[in-house]
Amino acid sequence: MSAPLVVVSAGTYHLPFDRLSQWVEEWLHRNPGVRLVMQHGPSAPVDGAENVEILPYTELLTLCREADAVVLQGGAGGVMDMRALGIVPIVVPRVPGDGEVVDDHQLVFSAEMAELGIIRRALSSAELAAQLDRALSGGAEAPGTIATPGADTVRALLEQPVRRAPWFAFVPRLFRSGAAIIATKLRR
Repeated sequence: MSAPLVVVSAGTYHLPFDRLSQWVEEWLHRNPGVRLVMQHGPSAPVDGAENVEILPYTELLTLCREADAVVLQGGAGGVMDMRALGIVPIVVPRVPGDGEVVDDHQLVFSAEMAELGIIRRALSSAELAAQLDRALSGGAEAPGTIATPGADTVRALLEQPVRRAPWFAFVPRLFRSGAAIIATKLRR
C-alpha cells in the first residue's frame, strides 16, 4: 500500500505565502507517513516534503488527479482547474497585511466558493489540519456533482434572441462618438 498523497500549491504569484508553508509543515510533522508534494513558488519550502518551485502544468494536474487531498491558495485559476477535474480542493486564502496579497479578493472569492460547495476553506492551521485529516480518513464527502448555481440562468439568457435597443438609446452614443471624433481631429 502506498503512502497517502497530498499536493499543495502556493501558486505562482510573485508574493510569498509562508503562512501556508508553515501550516502544512506543522501538519506534515504530525503525519510523517504522508507523501506531500509542495509547489511553493517564492514561498518557503516545507521540511519533509517533495518541494518544487514550479511544476509543469500537466504534471501538477496529474499529481492532483492522483492525490488523496489537494490544498491550494485562494486563486480562481487553481480552483477552476480542480473543478474541471472534479476535485474539491482545500483552499487557504491569502490575506492582505502580511505581504501575501494586495487585497482581500481571495478571502471574498473563497467564501463564495465554499458557500457553493466547490471548495473546503481553511482559515487557520487547526482548520487546515482538520480538513486534511478528514480527507485522508475518507471522512470528506465525495465531490459527486458539484453545484453550478446560475448555469441554467446563463444558458437560458444565451438561448434568447438578441434584443435590439430602441432608437433613442443610440442618440447619446452618437453624440459621444461625434464629440470624440471632433476632439481627435482638433488635436492634430
